[in-house]
Amino acid sequence: MTKYSLSNLKKGARLRGRDRCQHARPDRAAVPEKFSYARKPVTMGVPVIFRKCCCTTAELLGDAIRQYTEMTGIAPFDWEHISPAPEAYQWQMMRDDKFYVVSHGFDTMEEAMAAKAKFDAINRHVNIWTEEEERENLRRHFEQIEKESNERVTYDGGDGRGEMYWREHPFFQEGWRDYLQQVRRDRTAVPEKFSYSQKPITMHVPVIFKKSLGGTEEQLADAIRYFTELAGIVPFDWKHMEAHQSKLKSPDDKLYVVWFGFDTMDGALATKAKFDAVGRSVLIDTEEDEPGLRQSPQTDGEEEQRAPNL
Repeated sequence: MTKYSLSNLKKGARLRGRDRCQHARPDRAAVPEKFSYARKPVTMGVPVIFRKCCCTTAELLGDAIRQYTEMTGIAPFDWEHISPAPEAYQWQMMRDDKFYVVSHGFDTMEEAMAAKAKFDAINRHVNIWTEEEERENLRRHFEQIEKESNERVTYDGGDGRGEMYWREHPFFQEGWRDYLQQVRRDRTAVPEKFSYSQKPITMHVPVIFKKSLGGTEEQLADAIRYFTELAGIVPFDWKHMEAHQSKLKSPDDKLYVVWFGFDTMDGALATKAKFDAVGRSVLIDTEEDEPGLRQSPQTDGEEEQRAPNL
């Protein structure tokens, strides 16, 4: 007869519970890049406590982001692990739990309140604040940290500057409203088409813009900036491929193709290697190729390409 100690029984129960974890499933949501769109005038923060289980924090965060995106209709632009957790939430937490805040941006308070109502309907608390309120709260928080320690606090506003000492960041200086407006203008500025004439070699870059990531113009501008950095030259043309709309997984998504021109095949292949290195599929053709190539981007399976999250 096999004997079981109390510790073995407890261990077995813990393992069985982890095997049946509610998060364990094959379609785990990947965590997108932060700051997929610029900070907006109104922010809604969703506090979330991740319980310890067999899942990684990235898997738990990915699931939360997927759920919140479905509820709000827009992906979050930021999320942060906060430790220690605010006092108001500490009573709900056990030793190994982690406290995060997932942040969604809105252009108006009305949009934010409409999204909040969906969370209220499932009894999930959210917080809404304006840019001015956030700036003041962060300023007080950073000043308190510096007062209590010798730590030099850094801040990343998601504007491409990276982390820098918070007092030196434009968000905390005079003219901060003008700075935010300029960041938004820069994010939505699409360059002029046909900045140079079509060249003998064309590289086609398909990209899909998702409604949950914001406006098409803003995503197009982000994509062009990102592709220009990779290619080392600006594209000469881009187009919404309406004829291929039925191939997309969501009717609200939009397929675009961005075109770059090269004088030689060597130059085009060298640029293609840069796109291959980041897992982005491209197509190269010449003036002698079939004219229909420009109208036939690959969109199925592994060839489906999303807009870059910057």
